[in-house]
Amino acid sequence: MSADAETHPAPRLYRWRMPANWWTRNRHYFLYVLREFTSLPLAIWLLWLLYDISETRLVQPTAFAVFSIVCLPFALYHSWTFLSLAGSIIHIKVLDRPVSPRLIVASQFALWIGGTLVIGLLLLWLAP
Repeated sequence: MSADAETHPAPRLYRWRMPANWWTRNRHYFLYVLREFTSLPLAIWLLWLLYDISETRLVQPTAFAVFSIVCLPFALYHSWTFLSLAGSIIHIKVLDRPVSPRLIVASQFALWIGGTLVIGLLLLWLAP
């Protein structure tokens, strides 16, 4: 062994730890994590719906209705945040000029509202 190996201790490992609440310190991170969380109740709702469809009847209609109402704000928030980003995601050119991102976002929201109204009116018309 050489003299250098005896005089210098082995380097210590740096253990960097991410705190569990890192996402609560910044508003943008918090809203991002909240948006990602909204998919969990929606996935559970969808699995429950698929199960009820496979049974050809509602297993627990009151509980499903209550859970659907609880999931509605999650679905609305998830949809709102996605459609708000449509102007950044979708790039369209008309006559070799780019369409304004605000116009794209406005058209996405208009289609969302229009589709909701059409489906709602169709459900009211088909209701016994």
